[in-house]
Amino acid sequence: MAAKLLLSVTEEGATAAVWRSRRLELIRAFDNSQEGLAAFAAYLRGIKGLPVRIVVDTIDEDYRFETLPHASGSDRAQLVARKLRQLYRSTAFAACQLQERVAGKRREDRYLFAAITDPELLLPWLRVIERLHVPVAGIHPLPIITLSLIERFKLKHPNLLLVSKNKAGLRQTFCKNLRFRISRLTAARTGSAPADAYYAEEIGNTRMYLDALTVTHVDDTVTVVIFDHDATLSGIPGVLARERPNMPCVRFGRDEIARKLGISPADLDASPDVLHLHLLASGVPAIDLAPAPVEAGFHLYRMRQYVYIASAAAFLGAVLWAGAAEFRATQIEDQVVDLVRQTRDYQARYAQVTAQFPQAPASAEELEDTVETARRIREEFRTPERMLVVLSRALDGSPDISLRQIEWRYGDPKTFEGLAATSASSAGGATTPRQIAVVSAEVVRVAQDHRAVLDRIRGFAASLGADQQVEEVRVVKLPMDVTSASTLAGTTSETARPPETQFQVVVAFRAGV
Repeated sequence: MAAKLLLSVTEEGATAAVWRSRRLELIRAFDNSQEGLAAFAAYLRGIKGLPVRIVVDTIDEDYRFETLPHASGSDRAQLVARKLRQLYRSTAFAACQLQERVAGKRREDRYLFAAITDPELLLPWLRVIERLHVPVAGIHPLPIITLSLIERFKLKHPNLLLVSKNKAGLRQTFCKNLRFRISRLTAARTGSAPADAYYAEEIGNTRMYLDALTVTHVDDTVTVVIFDHDATLSGIPGVLARERPNMPCVRFGRDEIARKLGISPADLDASPDVLHLHLLASGVPAIDLAPAPVEAGFHLYRMRQYVYIASAAAFLGAVLWAGAAEFRATQIEDQVVDLVRQTRDYQARYAQVTAQFPQAPASAEELEDTVETARRIREEFRTPERMLVVLSRALDGSPDISLRQIEWRYGDPKTFEGLAATSASSAGGATTPRQIAVVSAEVVRVAQDHRAVLDRIRGFAASLGADQQVEEVRVVKLPMDVTSASTLAGTTSETARPPETQFQVVVAFRAGV
């Protein structure tokens, strides 16, 4: 738990202590005078960097319950602020707490408003704190801090009157169904005479006040819980038992308080305000009376703390990252060393193995050229498989055609002797290598009909050209000359001979086939 500075302010003076490691240290009391303020300033100079949380125990206090329309967000804040200005115009030390929501058709909220009505009680101490730039974490009324005793001591009575004696006097705080209702401060009894009757009478007056306000009924049982840390209230239970039968008493002495709250008995003897300083350090009260300008320094302090924490976290992360990077670099260096060692080992083994090999028939450069030549041969190797497939399909569709010879070429058609006038010209002068097939065939099973022979040849050429892989088909040789320039010759005495049926076709495939 973070260290903090605690201050209890009363009409007579103030008590300061440092909360560190779950216990109070440096407990000091200061009078409400110039000398006391100077001593308090010297005390603060010796304790640097700690925010102060203040508890106020004074008779100049006010508590009111108000019912307001239900609101939320900024509307609720404005509604509460307007009500605070209306109730407490003469003091800036005022705040409220939502107690409960009232059930019914109208949605309403019940608030507890609290204030220190005499700000002059706090101003001298706050001036010293502001002058020394000590951040103020909060200002809280003592009765609200007293409520934490209910949970600490597991009190469950419906009507509870918490009684304790502090530096300011006898403090009585009444709770109805474990909720705060009324608090009353009575000046402490001075002198050596027994004060039991005096304090019992004040408790009786409080009971009559509660009955008058109809907070309790005269027949109700009110349980009085006395926190007697200095053994000065031990006679009250006996007096109340005689005079107030319906006000049973439960008293907790110094040892029991020290055991349940974890306070050192020596600290309880140091100051009457130690009990409430310990309660203040153990938790944050629900009501904070400090106005915004007073707590501005604390907000800056908390922001600095957040920045320091974030910086520390970033530094720690950087250190961890650097450590991880260094560890990884060390691992990589070890791996490099291992790889170098393995490489040398493999090279030594290779040298041992190759020393037993016979002399190579060629040099390394010749072997490399041989491998490169083989690779190029594999890449540029072509076969007439596609051409044979296309030709086979055409022959299947032309049963009267008999194949005599196939000549297959691959390369630039312009370089083929005897083909430049056919396939090369048909390719439009292109220089892309391609397949070219020169097919020699004849027409069979045809009677003496030259026209039928020509029809069979043209059908075969068309069948070849219909394939998508073929770019052009040209018949370069027919069984007879069918041009208009040809002449006829013969005699009537000659017998009829069968027509010539042999022809030749050039097939030019598309580039890339």
